[in-house]
Amino acid sequence: MSLQKGQLVYAETLQQRLIVQEKLGEGGQGEVYSVTDGENTYALKWYKPEQSTREQKQAINYLLKQGGPIGIAGQRFIWPLDIITIERQENFGYLMPLIDTSSFAELGEVQAHRKPAPSLPILCEISYQIANSYRALHLSGYCYRDIAAGNVMFNPNSGEVLICDNDNVGINRQSKSQVWGTMEYMAPELILGKADPSIETDLYALAVLLFNIWVWHHPFHGEMEYSIYVWDIPAKRRIYGEIPIFIFDPIDNRNKLPIDPEYSTANKRWNYCPPSLQALFIRAFTDGIDNPSLRITEGEWQELFLQLKNCSITCVKCQAENLWDQAELNCWHCNAEIPIAPKLILTDETSQQIVLLTNQKQIFTEYQLIGQVVQNPNNPKIWGIRNLTTMEWTALFPDGTKKIIEPQRAAPLKLGLKLKIGEVEAEIVA
Repeated sequence: MSLQKGQLVYAETLQQRLIVQEKLGEGGQGEVYSVTDGENTYALKWYKPEQSTREQKQAINYLLKQGGPIGIAGQRFIWPLDIITIERQENFGYLMPLIDTSSFAELGEVQAHRKPAPSLPILCEISYQIANSYRALHLSGYCYRDIAAGNVMFNPNSGEVLICDNDNVGINRQSKSQVWGTMEYMAPELILGKADPSIETDLYALAVLLFNIWVWHHPFHGEMEYSIYVWDIPAKRRIYGEIPIFIFDPIDNRNKLPIDPEYSTANKRWNYCPPSLQALFIRAFTDGIDNPSLRITEGEWQELFLQLKNCSITCVKCQAENLWDQAELNCWHCNAEIPIAPKLILTDETSQQIVLLTNQKQIFTEYQLIGQVVQNPNNPKIWGIRNLTTMEWTALFPDGTKKIIEPQRAAPLKLGLKLKIGEVEAEIVA
């Protein structure tokens, strides 16, 4: 049953009444409304009668009791706040924070040109945050079970991500769910009924989501999908579950993109992807299709997108943002050759990152901002790396001399300079 404007609903834990304001949307499980307590406005997902089950209510109560993943990564999940009921009604719903849709967009809105398309560096940030948050969820022992474009929103200008519809989150390989995923994002073993939702099926859906974000296309929508006249459940089962073949499979070309203007965007955007990103997608949709143990982990995606964002560079001719991938670079927009800036090599015990030292480039380790490329305000020809940490850095110059770089001070941007930044070793190279 639908709710009416002005109707009173009850928050069980908060023990207060809320007023329904307006309907915001609906999906397969129910409808979403804005509600208010007089001071604050929230979102309410109100389940359809067939979804208002005892098991679903227990699942929401478990999520309320346990809470979401911790830290910055966990804060991106729009986690349930309370169970919502109506007097003398079996139906129920749950309360959650309200998203500012003027700042955040769904991928479909961007693809329909209703919201601005993110730049390539911002796409890296969006992709990094998505992988980072699902990694935190999985490390907490949960699986999401319905990773799809419709459940993720992002700010196209900043790359900030929010993950919605968390009511189907459950304990990996233990708790049951009324939802097994969106068919386009489901792993073949789910579609064929050979497995239950798990972290491994989440990893498959995550790869499909990231491919959609970058290529604006489904990884299996090629000649085989193009030749199907009735796009029904059996057809989807065949393309996604029985014979899933990657449209850019380097060996098997049975499902390559058709020669049709409707498919040109996918081909164009695939060429925007740097070779290292294309390689991960190829692994995800060849080796990772039938072998869950070979799927790309959230950590691999996270490391790659941080690296690519660190290597963003602007074309001096047309100002388009490009991503350098350790090879000669021509602008994707105007094809002009782009000179590569000096690089900072960051090395710790587990990984190595390369950062192009372009104007105002921010320097991160994992998700912590540690420095930024700056110009000397008294002499713009002199460049440096400002220490944005709270600790002192040690700078070792090529002639063997040392200097302490205090917080908010800058180390000179000189080839051969080495920096000791806590446990991280850094060096400026050509």
